[in-house]
Amino acid sequence: MERVCIIGNLNVDIIMGPLSQTPEWGKEKVVRYSQLRVSGQVGYTALALANLGVEVSVIANVGDDFYGRFVLREMKKSNINIEGVKIVKNTSTGITVSLVNEKGERALVSYPGSMEYFTERDIKEKWQLIEKCGYVVFNGYFLLPGLNFDVTSRLFARLQNSGKTTILDTGWDPSDWPGRHIEEIKGLLKYTDIFLPNLDEAKVITGNRNPVEILNILASLGPSKVAVKMGQEGSVAIEDGKVCRQPSFKIKVTDTTGAGDVFNAGFLYGIMSSWDLKKTLKFATALASLYILSEGKVMSLSVEKVQSFLKSNI
Repeated sequence: MERVCIIGNLNVDIIMGPLSQTPEWGKEKVVRYSQLRVSGQVGYTALALANLGVEVSVIANVGDDFYGRFVLREMKKSNINIEGVKIVKNTSTGITVSLVNEKGERALVSYPGSMEYFTERDIKEKWQLIEKCGYVVFNGYFLLPGLNFDVTSRLFARLQNSGKTTILDTGWDPSDWPGRHIEEIKGLLKYTDIFLPNLDEAKVITGNRNPVEILNILASLGPSKVAVKMGQEGSVAIEDGKVCRQPSFKIKVTDTTGAGDVFNAGFLYGIMSSWDLKKTLKFATALASLYILSEGKVMSLSVEKVQSFLKSNI
């Protein structure tokens, strides 16, 4: 199985919940649990892939602080190649606070920290890591101001020209998707082989609400494969005009933070294993479900556990 290089937003999550409602300004709520996680889309995807047995390299940055050291230590435990993770001196690691309600839904507040200083130069300096990989994942487009459209499209074009498979998950746009951002993503899809948005993101990008129509629109912009994550409605994907649907598994949902990124890891694992779209989508959905059941413990995931889960949910 080929190696994967993941580029983009790497930070920590502080998860707190459950909350029946968010506190009013000047008031306080008490929750039953709090958890510190290696996160950002890069963190969740890298850890999930590594625990499926995939060789993973990361190109990103962290701050010169406790959280940065925590990120590097935890990734090293999963045998992730962290040679490409730069420590930015006199800067804090990015932090996202995730407030989780009783349905497992999230409200997120992020501080970019070191991610604001991540640039094209950081990628070029570690290009040897990319050269060793067949698949390159790019995450967190809207959280990395140093990688604008011109830089990112140039990067993707270079990757495709060198025979790499490009995978894109932009994440949600904190500025609520102004028109120019939508056009930028459409432009990036020209150089994207696999696009992995969630349904809300896909609706905004396409201006459509029908999942099948959304898939066809996105596929027409360039990607050979598109998978859309739809939460409790499961997932849908398209390849060569063929649409595949996968219902969600019936599980108790307490916290979905990071589940979409774990789904991405499962989907990529299926593609790398040369599985058909149906098997790939089912595996990815099962992996995300197991992650939710494990309450964010990415390191507890494995191929064997997914296979056991699928056998018990026939």
